[in-house]
Amino acid sequence: MNGLNALVSRKKKFQATFFLLFSYLFLLILPACIENLDSNPFGECSSIGLKANLIDFEVFFEPYKNDRYATADDEVNFDDFKLNLKLTLDQISQSSSSNFPGRAYALSCLAIYDVRNVSNIAIILAAPYEGMSIGTDISYLFITQNEIRLSEFRDFSKLSNFISLSLLSPPSSKTQLKTKTIVFFRNGNQQVIETTSPTLLIN
Repeated sequence: MNGLNALVSRKKKFQATFFLLFSYLFLLILPACIENLDSNPFGECSSIGLKANLIDFEVFFEPYKNDRYATADDEVNFDDFKLNLKLTLDQISQSSSSNFPGRAYALSCLAIYDVRNVSNIAIILAAPYEGMSIGTDISYLFITQNEIRLSEFRDFSKLSNFISLSLLSPPSSKTQLKTKTIVFFRNGNQQVIETTSPTLLIN
């Protein structure tokens, strides 16, 4: 009889352990597609950015062809041209209030960051362009993916690590755009990258 009781006891312990394991697994899977508490589990990704600081950036030019970005040695059609900023970000926290261990994020959701240490980004001429002299701020000539002029772009709370900028108006003739892209930090520091675009062809 004691052996039967011991067997029943072991069975109950096994069932309890099994239940706990599956409960924990369920709790891990449930938030897997929810980046933050305001996310929609039926397909919408979170609109709240992960808090981060910008520590570096790079400048690349589109079009991207043959596994490489356009360079100053290329000639590209104006309509295909974009100036892209690739941001290196240091995540400082998760914006979700959930601290459940083992929490996962949906692979289909592009990470969105709330960049805290940047005040604004500007593009300054490093050579004359279309009658404008060196040092002219031409940020107003570039527009973000959300159709905001760079000169008016101040909300860095919903960024991916890639900003794509389109030039609003074509040059009067084929030319290159030599610029300094400047990131202004809230502590008063700046980071500058000087670049020369591919030759822009009028379509």
